[in-house]
Amino acid sequence: MKKILVHHYRHETTVAIIKDGELTNYYCERDDNPQLVGNIYKGKIQNFLPGMQAAFVDIGRDKNAFLQLNKKQQFQIGQDVVIQIKKEAIGTKGPRATREISIPSHNLVLMPYSHFIGVSQKIDSNSRKRLYKIAQKICPDNTGLLLRTASEECDEESLANETQNLFKYWKSLEKTIPKKKSPSLLYSDNDLMTRIVRDECTSDVELFLIDSLKITNRVRRIVKDIAPNLITIVKRYTNDVPIFDKLHITDEIKKINQREVELPSGGFIVIDKTEALTAIDVNTGKFVGSKNLADTAYQTNLEAAAMIMRQLRLRNIGGIIIVDFIDMHDDEKNKTLMTHLRQEAKMDRLKTKIIDMTPLGLVEITRKRLR
Repeated sequence: MKKILVHHYRHETTVAIIKDGELTNYYCERDDNPQLVGNIYKGKIQNFLPGMQAAFVDIGRDKNAFLQLNKKQQFQIGQDVVIQIKKEAIGTKGPRATREISIPSHNLVLMPYSHFIGVSQKIDSNSRKRLYKIAQKICPDNTGLLLRTASEECDEESLANETQNLFKYWKSLEKTIPKKKSPSLLYSDNDLMTRIVRDECTSDVELFLIDSLKITNRVRRIVKDIAPNLITIVKRYTNDVPIFDKLHITDEIKKINQREVELPSGGFIVIDKTEALTAIDVNTGKFVGSKNLADTAYQTNLEAAAMIMRQLRLRNIGGIIIVDFIDMHDDEKNKTLMTHLRQEAKMDRLKTKIIDMTPLGLVEITRKRLR
């Protein structure tokens, strides 16, 4: 079962997700530093990079957004364009944007400029077939629809109502676009509590515990609108012991920003982030095993695979990840390791792809960034 813990202090809110006693996700946001991912802007094209088929779009922020174009998209400098931010600014790079607009709700995602209809891969095959038929029936014309994992037990009527409500919201938003001057914000997805209720309040949540009265009341209002059946799990935490200390996860949270992360057996992984990618190195450390070097490397790599996928979630690491596992000159062990890594990746609700292992023993992973 899952617990959601919320700690608020001054202008900072932190959220910890605990599943079966283990910290699985962690979110931290400051009121004075709102996130941009998910926001929809009416921007103005400033200039082009012809060699990269890309444009820089003024969205009214310090840095222009980078928009990748395809051959069919023809724009001019100074032209207005509606875009959605899909990746935060990193270092000297501005935020990345897309023309593929999507608006999520608790059970589904509406894609106004798409014709794609799909169902979450995390839902079992029988339920997916049922839900796909429903999605085909309820999807508005000339619009795309994706049913999320939370929709697994939903009936057609509830999904149809949710789809229509989201579609009406989009149409009302769309009507305002011609009236807005560019650059301007059309839609914001930067409210942390709304996203937590929408994305994390699944049927397996048994407790939503908050140490702030103000946020408790706000969460109750959001839950009432988005997932009213879960209103009873929202509780106010009033104990004098800090909420994360009480649930024994303070030490785990402190490790999130550490470069080195210990493994259960005594080995460790080293995480280094750059603008281009994240590099992760696996080491045996103090672990010497009980049989031989090959067995030690194999056990360390298996532990590292699970820890790496967990740290990607906790640290919200996205983009390209390169993992340097300990060399194993055994094809069967390498195949087992890759299978184990892919199984761990399935626990991630974000799209994560394990590419393969190169002859040098490097594994490439791509992961969608959440925020």
